Amino acid sequence: MTAYRFVAALGLLGVSGCAGVQKTPPATTATVRFTSQVHHTDCDIVAAARPLADAQAVDCGEARGPEERLKTKACVEAAEAAGKPFIAVFHLPGIDSAIAQALLRATHGERIQLWYDSNPSGGPGHDRSFISRKACERFVQDPEDEETLRCESPPEAAATYVCRGTEYALGAPQSASGLRCSPIQRYIPGVFNCAWKKAAEDYEPVPPGTALACMKQETEPFRCSSTPEADAVMGLRFEREPPPGTSPEAGP
Repeated sequence: MTAYRFVAALGLLGVSGCAGVQKTPPATTATVRFTSQVHHTDCDIVAAARPLADAQAVDCGEARGPEERLKTKACVEAAEAAGKPFIAVFHLPGIDSAIAQALLRATHGERIQLWYDSNPSGGPGHDRSFISRKACERFVQDPEDEETLRCESPPEAAATYVCRGTEYALGAPQSASGLRCSPIQRYIPGVFNCAWKKAAEDYEPVPPGTALACMKQETEPFRCSSTPEADAVMGLRFEREPPPGTSPEAGP
């Protein structure tokens, strides 16, 4: 948990093997794929930010303490005033996890923020760490911290994950016939609770053509996603190809 407003959307669930079949169901059939392997990554915001910086970018440094953050902020403001590209990394004070942001401006004016949190739920370890990327209209003074700047972007601008401390690979598709799901309103669209057996009254059958990716576990309900954005939130790593003739937003 951090003192900042950026909060991760999901606590990851456990994995208990693979459930898949060899033959892929036709595109008109709702399908489901379950997690089969887990991959752990040490998300590094500096390593993620460096390749995004222009060759001629002003390097405003990697700031860890208050004085360094003020110096790095002044460098960013000077580069912005001169219309120059730059890269700056701020390690920020968190409550019970390590947080950081990288601010970048390209030669043509594009601005990017990368955001890192070692554990959105708080506590030690990096298994739940993430780095997200967001496009910014401008960088402005953070009203909650005089030592740093924040990304200002339109309300509809969404952050995308570029690294997750834990990611899951998926088994082969199988038919989702008989599976029932209900959307989880507190997460982004496309995240659901699903069950084969003990489904609540508000659980609905999965529409034809929907491709679900689900966290394999012993108990029901289990968590599933139906869009690339929801896949990223859940840490599911695979290339999603929407079935022919279906909307990319299709889902239970």
